[in-house]
Amino acid sequence: MTALPSDKFQSYDFSHLCLGDLIEARQNHKVHHRGHIEEAHPELGVFWVQDTITGTRRLIDFDSFEIFFGRHTEAAPATV
Repeated sequence: MTALPSDKFQSYDFSHLCLGDLIEARQNHKVHHRGHIEEAHPELGVFWVQDTITGTRRLIDFDSFEIFFGRHTEAAPATV
């Protein structure tokens, strides 16, 4: 399981996220999901990741988790 690099940052809105970013979705300081952003719908406050913890594709609700992200792996902003 790949952890985020030490230069991770917490994001409070979609403007900080890009397609391909490696994110961790946490609740109460516990990592529930980790993966690369594959698809995003900022107008709905959600994005899809391929979760490396569960091995499944997960829909992440931005308001339900603390979102931490690492380096960009693609340059495309996480917009529709």
